[in-house]
Amino acid sequence: MCTIGPYYFWPAGNIIGLVLSILLLLVTCNFALASYSKTSKTINSHILNYSGTNIKETAAKTRELISKQVEIFSNLLPLPSVQSLNNLDKVLKQPRLLTNKPVLVMSILLAMVACIAMFSAQLWDIAISECDEERTCPFNQDPEDTFARPVLHGIVGYRVSDRKIIILVSTPIAFLLCTTLLLLMRGTTVLRMILSGLISLGMGVFFFLYSLNTVQYIILLGTKLSNLSFILKLVSMMPIPLLAALFVALAYSNIIQSMEEKKDDKSSKVKIGLLSISIILSIVFFFLSLATMTTSNLVIMSTVQGHWNTTKEHTWDDECRDNNHVRYNEYDYRYDTTSTSDPESKPDKCYGKALDQLVQDDFTFFSICQLFMTETFLVLSALVCMNGRSITKKTLFLPGLLLFAAAVSSIISFFSGLVQYDLQTNGFPFFIMNGINTLSALVIGFIFVITGGSVFISFIIIVFRIILSILVFSLILIMTTFDLLLKLATLTCKT
Repeated sequence: MCTIGPYYFWPAGNIIGLVLSILLLLVTCNFALASYSKTSKTINSHILNYSGTNIKETAAKTRELISKQVEIFSNLLPLPSVQSLNNLDKVLKQPRLLTNKPVLVMSILLAMVACIAMFSAQLWDIAISECDEERTCPFNQDPEDTFARPVLHGIVGYRVSDRKIIILVSTPIAFLLCTTLLLLMRGTTVLRMILSGLISLGMGVFFFLYSLNTVQYIILLGTKLSNLSFILKLVSMMPIPLLAALFVALAYSNIIQSMEEKKDDKSSKVKIGLLSISIILSIVFFFLSLATMTTSNLVIMSTVQGHWNTTKEHTWDDECRDNNHVRYNEYDYRYDTTSTSDPESKPDKCYGKALDQLVQDDFTFFSICQLFMTETFLVLSALVCMNGRSITKKTLFLPGLLLFAAAVSSIISFFSGLVQYDLQTNGFPFFIMNGINTLSALVIGFIFVITGGSVFISFIIIVFRIILSILVFSLILIMTTFDLLLKLATLTCKT
């Protein structure tokens, strides 16, 4: 029933409903006021067999039950004590010795060199990019048919041309933060290592998210580019996965080493030999992953280029439509004609072919899976070199799990989408390198998951404790509310 509008628009049903609603509201208020005066008698009624003494005893038992529940909650989810917080300043100022500090410094210097190369290549590319014969392209524009898509729905950036300003802003900031990381390594303490870990983690997450965009930019590059422009675009985008892996490895290494004190080295010759072999294998897999990622991107880019030659289709432009097409109110109609006149010549743009979305999705899915596997391999390899003797099975569980998942997803993406295309390998050992890299990731990831399985069990126990703690905390809230009601009833009995 609607009562909106002038009263003379109201039908009879609306008026009757409104009157009945007002009467029902008045009757409800009357009963509520009448029952309020009988509340205390109802609590002490003989029907419920309750007295003021019984209410006090019940309240005492309720408070005892609440205290036991609080004790159970503290045992399930132990919280830091006040004394430990008093010593927090001393703990944060404790000195720490970095394991393999030269490797950490070299990693930061490598990241700084990559930032300089990306910044310089992007500036050079902007300087030589020409949208027409009279002017260079602005920041928000690329030359025609440079990429298969002008817009990509990525996490960082929307238009493909946004990469210019993102690279020109992010690389100087990363360079300055790398300088800060080098300064934090002088006189390392727990607080400095935690701060270094947070800075590295922030940069690593940013470059990882942006690498999901850049790998799509690379595979969607066109053929209408000069060799210099093509190389500059690759130099400005290719190092981003490397930066993401280096910063994530630095963050993980700093956090791990800040949590454990330096112990006396009592390693046997066997352990030293195994550690040396592990570091050598890590370096080999580091460069193998980089080479595989670069080769895969170039092969996929070359294959995708065979499926398009223009960013925008011009089929429905006025100069590209046939004579039997008529436009009326922005709609195109086609009619049959028996005209024998020769067809008019069309410009070259009318014969362009845009990239099909399904083809793009197949290649993008494989490229992102392969990128994730490469970055995880790089993080794992850098972590082994950075931590050295301080690395444990537990610290390798998370990278191993991610590596195993990335390898499985790469296999699925290849056989579900990429296997149906004729890959233009151009002499690159695409299948051999990807096969070795994927199989190694699968085996190494599985081994690390098995050896570090205790971490997974501990994680499950922590989750179970948190769930039980939430249930106990909810019960504490319910019992506390019940205790307050009992106290209220006790005060009502006294009055």
